[in-house]
Order: sequence, then structure tokens, then C-alpha cells
Amino acid sequence: MMNRLKGLRQRSVWISLCLGLLAGQFSSVVLAKQSSDTLAGLTSEQTVVSYLRQNHRLPDYYVTKRQARDAGWDARAGNLCQVLPGKAIGGDRFSNREGRLPNAYKRVWREADINYRCGRRGADRVLFASDGLIYVSRDHYKQFVRVE
Repeated sequence: MMNRLKGLRQRSVWISLCLGLLAGQFSSVVLAKQSSDTLAGLTSEQTVVSYLRQNHRLPDYYVTKRQARDAGWDARAGNLCQVLPGKAIGGDRFSNREGRLPNAYKRVWREADINYRCGRRGADRVLFASDGLIYVSRDHYKQFVRVE
């Protein structure tokens, strides 16, 4: 009888532990989905372009590649949402080496991810200049469309 009770207690402890772990797994999956959906809204083309027009800078939820790497981001692993939840990559200088965007004296181009949903970065970028020009690329800098 004693052994039977001991066995039941051990099983109930294991069942409780397993249920607790599963609940944690499910809640982290739900939180990751919510974070991804929220970030997708925050980084939508319309949201980012409107913010750039009004404030002439990116929203605070953007971090440069250097800031992200310093926090532990690995582009190959696509772990930005784990390392910096609620953040997206943006603010780095865009060199415009191929000259596909209009050049002007003292114009500086910067880039930011748009339509970001966590994981690896997609191909969608907004490019914005120090003098207010804004372009979007949906194919990782192959074509640019000016945002009027």
C-alpha cells in the first residue's frame, strides 16, 4: 500500500511538471505570435512612412544593426525577436553605391525594414533621405518606388 501511494505521488508530481511545462510552451508561442503581429503592424509601410514624414526620423522601436548585434542578434539565426522583443532593424546608412536612388550634395540615405514579422529579415525596405525623400523597395534594393 505504501509503495502504491508513493508511486501515485511521483506520477502526480510528474504530471504536474509536464502540464506546467506545456502551459509555458503554449504561452510563449502565443506571446511570440502576438509580438510578431504587433511588430508587423508597427513596421507596416504606411505606419513607418507616416512617422518619417511627421518626425523626420524612425520610431524608437528601430535599432541599428550594430545595436542589435551588441545585444546578441545573429542575422543568420533570425533571433531578433528573442534578443530584442518589439524591435526591428533600421537606421543604418544606405550607401547607394549603384546610384539607383537620386544623389544630391550632402544627401544621406538611411534604410529600415518594413513589414517585419520576426525571424529572418524580409526583402521589404524603406529608404529615407536627410532631405525628406522616401523610397520603398520590396525586392531587396532591385527596384525602388518613390513614396509621394
